[in-house]
Amino acid sequence: MAVRAEVRTMRFRVKRDGRLEAGGLFFIGLLDMVILLPYFRSEGATLLSDVVVVCIALGLTVLMGWLLFGISYVMDAEGLIVTVGPFRSKILYGHITRVSKANNRWIGYRATMSKDTLEIHYRSGRFTSVKLSPADKQRFIEELVRRCPSLIIGPLE
Repeated sequence: MAVRAEVRTMRFRVKRDGRLEAGGLFFIGLLDMVILLPYFRSEGATLLSDVVVVCIALGLTVLMGWLLFGISYVMDAEGLIVTVGPFRSKILYGHITRVSKANNRWIGYRATMSKDTLEIHYRSGRFTSVKLSPADKQRFIEELVRRCPSLIIGPLE
């Protein structure tokens, strides 16, 4: 009986661009203004309606912040776990086919806060690829290759 080596769970930090973060915060603030300003300029609002509108704005602010800043990449024994706010997907290593530099970071399933992105292609799930921006791309790719020996590495630059 073969003894399988224990695979360590690894968490990779997300690379973040200051401009994208500032743009995200600006968008959240703009969304709050679009919701709150017209409402509070209207007359006849009740305390209950004030509370409801503020709660909706606060809820959307928290959700948008979670989506923008709650991104993580974890490699466990079975697959790559990509988390974006409340959304989580697990891509099994056996389903990962290729890693390459992402050509268009605005289209598709994105879990990134940087312009410098990798695209992981896989065979299962709703999407066929995900765009990631690990802070240490080299270490991320080396670990992915170690866990997916048949991985095809496309152009990375």
